[in-house]
Amino acid sequence: MAEEGSASDDRTQAPTGKRLEKAREDGNVAQSRETQMLLVLGAFLTVFTMTTTFSGGLFLRHMRGLMERFDTIPPDGNALYLMLRQAVREGALLAAPLVLVCMAVVIASSMLQTGLLFRPQALIPDITRLSPLSGIKRVISVTNLIEMLKSLVKFVVFGAVLYGVAQGTLHIAPEAERWTLRHLTAELISWFVYATLIILAIQGVIAVLDEIWTRYHRLQKLRMSHQDIKEEAREADGDPKVKAKQKQIRMQRARQRMIQAVRKATVIVTNPTHYAVALSYENSSDAAPRVVAKGSDELAARIREAAEDSKVPIVSNPPLARALYTLPVDSEIPPDYFQPVAAIIAYIMKLKTPGSRAPRQ
Repeated sequence: MAEEGSASDDRTQAPTGKRLEKAREDGNVAQSRETQMLLVLGAFLTVFTMTTTFSGGLFLRHMRGLMERFDTIPPDGNALYLMLRQAVREGALLAAPLVLVCMAVVIASSMLQTGLLFRPQALIPDITRLSPLSGIKRVISVTNLIEMLKSLVKFVVFGAVLYGVAQGTLHIAPEAERWTLRHLTAELISWFVYATLIILAIQGVIAVLDEIWTRYHRLQKLRMSHQDIKEEAREADGDPKVKAKQKQIRMQRARQRMIQAVRKATVIVTNPTHYAVALSYENSSDAAPRVVAKGSDELAARIREAAEDSKVPIVSNPPLARALYTLPVDSEIPPDYFQPVAAIIAYIMKLKTPGSRAPRQ
């Protein structure tokens, strides 16, 4: 417990959008049972007031007809079974609209609160939930304790409301003996609606408070530490160490390709030590000379070393080397540099005679 407390103390940062989305995909959404109960009560009261007059009257007429024929029913088991079945059917027809509407409201409210979230994996049995230790933790959790306290408060409040309504109906009890069945039914329905409206108002207050608590509690449980945020950023952008290693590998491969291009270059133009640019030119082609490799400092030294090993001519021309270094690799030189580069290549071509050596810096 101490470790859990210390771990939660480190989680001082609000959850990121990615963490909230991941929690939603895992089924962790802010779902208030009290809001759902409020909607069910509201739907129940609406349907009840709209259908009770017709359905209740029809139910009473059928039941009255059934009771009037009660003395004519043969005293055998089959006849009693048929009478009971008819009574149950009439009761089911009376309750059907209420039950169906309440079920529809429960499903709709759940879908609205979860944002139309559907998780097929939630249907797969979780064996870990059968663990007695996990069950005990769930029972004594803060959430369940709050739910128990909330249920107790609701029981006391609703009980007090119903007791007060019942007390209010006592003064009409002496008069009820002279009422007709229809009048008595109407009075009972009016008192029932009155009590339900009071309970609905109280449930509305409870639902608002529960909605606030549910969302707050969910965000508190999803809080993140600075380390969690760093790890999430690392997962999203890639590990900096891995990215640095990959960049290093790409640079090494690019250098290897440039060194291979240097071995086949026509000439290397240098600064003489800070810059080295390898040019390639083919006499049979009308294309301009191309920059096939370039480098500065250490890479420039490797280019010169590879050129010496492959007997590629090296020419020192600092202004031209600095200018050519600004060009991208594998690009043709612009017309502004045609004249100085052409002079160098022409000079190199003249030196390519048996026994001659190319100039070196």
